Amino acid sequence: MLIKKGITENFIKVATGLIALLWLYAAISKLIDHDQFKVAMSKQPFHPVIQNVLVWALPPVEALTGAALLTDRFVKPGICLSAIMFILFTGYIAMIFLRFFGHIPCSCGGLIEKFGWKFHFWFNLTFLALNLIIITNYQRKESGDI
Repeated sequence: MLIKKGITENFIKVATGLIALLWLYAAISKLIDHDQFKVAMSKQPFHPVIQNVLVWALPPVEALTGAALLTDRFVKPGICLSAIMFILFTGYIAMIFLRFFGHIPCSCGGLIEKFGWKFHFWFNLTFLALNLIIITNYQRKESGDI
């Protein structure tokens, strides 16, 4: 049982760290080329008010999520916020696949922007699954199952 517990704890720590790095990378890439991010967001199928809110709110929310995941005190709310954002982003991509919108340019920034929508969809689902595994692990710990 000790080996399994150690493996699980290490997996959770590594997965949480990877998710934190992803959110920090996403935020930094948007902030480094904020003008390009604003242009990309202006092409999204949202009302201009929503576009403006996303331009200014998304990078700090991503950075705060990443930072929260790196602290013991805020890791649980951070992983929940991370899961919510992955659900929203993945749902948005699903809507693109279902042709809910017209043409949609990616406004992700950084390396992920270079990949297609299919890759982006599966990438998001993978990280969403990691989030859900981590959340489940915390729930099991709190209930005394592990």
